[in-house]
Amino acid sequence: MPEVYINKKRSHSHDKSSLKLSLKPETTLSLKKSSKDTTNNINLVSRKIAHNILSKKQKLNLKQFEYEVSKLNFCPIGSNANFSGNYDNYLSTTLSHISKMININFDYALEFPSIFENFPKKVIENLSKTNKKILILDLDETLIHADFDEKFLNKKNIKYDAEISFFSEEIISDNGKDEENEPLTDDDSKDLSCTKILNTVGIFLRPGLKKFFEEVSKYFEVGIFTASVPEYADAAINYLDPENKFIKFRLYRNNCVDVKDMLRVKNLKILNIPLEKIILVDNNMYSFAAQLNNGILINSFFNDKNDRELSNVLSYLFNYILPAEDVRKVNEEFFGFKKIVDEMISNEA
Repeated sequence: MPEVYINKKRSHSHDKSSLKLSLKPETTLSLKKSSKDTTNNINLVSRKIAHNILSKKQKLNLKQFEYEVSKLNFCPIGSNANFSGNYDNYLSTTLSHISKMININFDYALEFPSIFENFPKKVIENLSKTNKKILILDLDETLIHADFDEKFLNKKNIKYDAEISFFSEEIISDNGKDEENEPLTDDDSKDLSCTKILNTVGIFLRPGLKKFFEEVSKYFEVGIFTASVPEYADAAINYLDPENKFIKFRLYRNNCVDVKDMLRVKNLKILNIPLEKIILVDNNMYSFAAQLNNGILINSFFNDKNDRELSNVLSYLFNYILPAEDVRKVNEEFFGFKKIVDEMISNEA
C-alpha cells in the first residue's frame, strides 16, 4: 500500500474535555437537555477485540458488558457544557447519567488485550513501588485547548501560545473517496492507499501550567490519561514536557473503556495500583464514572487568560490530598459525588 505525505490543517477527533474545582460544590437536580454534539450510537469495546484470542470467561464477560451498556438510555452531555457558571447544571446532569451506569462492570474491559495497547507496563510497575501518590491529568480542556475547529484563528488580539504538528494516517481510494468520511465499496478496496496527513494545530496553555507541573512533580508521580489518539497527544505532551521532567507515563484513547460515542471511561484499575493513592483531574465527569471518589472535576478551558483553576487544584492537592491516607475518603467528604449518585438511585427506586 503506497504512502502519500501531505500537509493539511484539519479537525482531528480528540478528547474535548476540561475541569473546574469548586471549593463548595452545590448541586442542583434540575437537568438541562443534552448537547447537540452527542449521539446515542453505541460504540462497544468488542469492535476492537479479536474474539479468537479471548478465553471463554473473557467472552462471557464481554457479552455481559455489552448487555449492560446496551440498556443505557441517555444522550451524554458534552464537556463543553462544563463552563464557569454552569458547573452545577453540568454536574447534576452527568451524575444523573452516571447513576444509570452504576451496574456496568468496567473491570471486564480490563481483561481485553486491546485496552493495553501502548501501555507502559514497566513504568507502571515501578510506580507501584513508590510511596508517592499518583496524580493523573487529563489533557484537552484540562491542561490545554487545541483549536482544531480554528475558532480563534485570525481573531483580533488572540494569539496561540504555540503550534504543534503531528502525522495521522488515512486510508483513501484512488477514486478520491476518503474512508473516514465516505463508505468504500468492494471495488474501491482494490485501489486503497495509505495517506499520511501532517496536521498543524494552534494550542492555548491553561494559565499557571508551568508552575503547576513544577510543584506537583515534587510530591506526586504525574501521568497523562487522555481520550485523544496517541499521535496528537504525544505531540502536545512533548511540547509541554520536552525533557520528560514532569510526566512519567501516558495513557491514550485505546486505554479508555468505550461506552457510547464520545463517552470514554478511564478505569484507573488499569494501573494495578491501590486506588487510595490515585487522583484523576479531568474536565469530563464521565471520565471517572468507574471511580467517582478518585476524581477531581475541573471546568473546561478554552482560552481564558484569567483562568485560575490550576491554582485552585494545586491548593486542594496540597491541603487535602497529600496528607490523606486514602484520597477517596477525602474526595467523597469534600465533593460528595458518590453520595449524590446514591441519592439519585434511591429517589428513582
